[in-house]
Amino acid sequence: MTELLPLLARQPIFNTQMKVVAYELLCRSSQINQANFTDGDAASSQVLVNAFTELSIQNVVGKNLAFINFTRNLLQNPPPFDRKQLVIEVVEGQKVDASMLHALKVLRENNYTIALDDFVLTPDTEHLIPYADIVKLDVMQLSTPELTKHIHHLKPFDIKLLAEKVETYEMLEFCKSAGFDLFQGYFLARPQIITGRKMSENKQSVLQLLSALQDPDVPVEKIERMLARDTILSFKLLRLVNSAAFGLARKIDSLKQAIMLLGLNKIKNWVNILVMSNVGNKPHELSVTALTRARLCESIAKKLNETPKAEGYFTVGLLSTLDAFMDAPMASLLESISLSKHIHDAILHRQGSEGKVLEIATAYEKGAWDNIDWAYLKENGISAEHLAKIYVDTLEWVDNTMSDLGIGEKK
Repeated sequence: MTELLPLLARQPIFNTQMKVVAYELLCRSSQINQANFTDGDAASSQVLVNAFTELSIQNVVGKNLAFINFTRNLLQNPPPFDRKQLVIEVVEGQKVDASMLHALKVLRENNYTIALDDFVLTPDTEHLIPYADIVKLDVMQLSTPELTKHIHHLKPFDIKLLAEKVETYEMLEFCKSAGFDLFQGYFLARPQIITGRKMSENKQSVLQLLSALQDPDVPVEKIERMLARDTILSFKLLRLVNSAAFGLARKIDSLKQAIMLLGLNKIKNWVNILVMSNVGNKPHELSVTALTRARLCESIAKKLNETPKAEGYFTVGLLSTLDAFMDAPMASLLESISLSKHIHDAILHRQGSEGKVLEIATAYEKGAWDNIDWAYLKENGISAEHLAKIYVDTLEWVDNTMSDLGIGEKK
């Protein structure tokens, strides 16, 4: 019998203002990312138990909604969890019969929110529409004419349309214009390709500071001067070093004092986060993604007995999102900052132990379990259960840290 693995990841869902309003919680019952209906029941049950009982749902999704896959067995026997935050996502490909429709009717009468996953219009699936609050359309699976047909058919109903598998900026813009209400996909991790447009002065100054921070021989005075140019950045850094994250016994009153007392290496990554998050017109969730990936890489490194080099893993995870912040190809960005070769190769080519951990972290955050090198983790004493615990601890840490960093606040 295949051992069930309590794997948990989350993927953000955005509204038209690019604000996160929900997360889909992802789970699979095997390392190969496949499940029969029995395994699907167990996998979804495991997510529900982890999210609502073992953990605090607030630590996993905050005040946002939690989309969780339900097979027909769970539809007929829903667990008694808070329906205010739970969105029941009806798994595609299930037999639509009187039993399923009755289960959906009962759930609707009990004020559950119902979403139809990977919806494709057929004579059978059409019977599901009256029970749905949200319909998810796979924009990679359906052609443009098919999408248009589905939208026209669904719009008269009182439902929200969610575009999933949004992979590019261009697809996001198309889905907005087509009338979708919600958006899900990996477009945040990919930069908008801008042809013939000069990088803004703000982004150029960010790259200059990032480059200086990576230089082990940079004078402290130079970093202090560069930080002092940005009043908001300076304020946030001082507030951070005086927060519980550092736990200092004395109050720090100046940038120079902070750098001299803590050491440039200790605060380098924190400044990196603040600098990157200071780039304008980027969704708050991108900073969350960057910090989550950085912390996840660092925590995995510590489990791999790489504690002395954990800060380097943190840097790799953090800077792996740089292309999305800067709207430019990663290769050209890395050439413009003074990274050591092994950090450069880890980010760009997934080479070395840092690259391996980055590959695992990015696969985990997407729920791509079959892309994770489980054999490598097992050889180093990390089970799927350990990795799930690391990830959940990371989410809680990021939630607390974002508040200390003051990221997401209006300027």
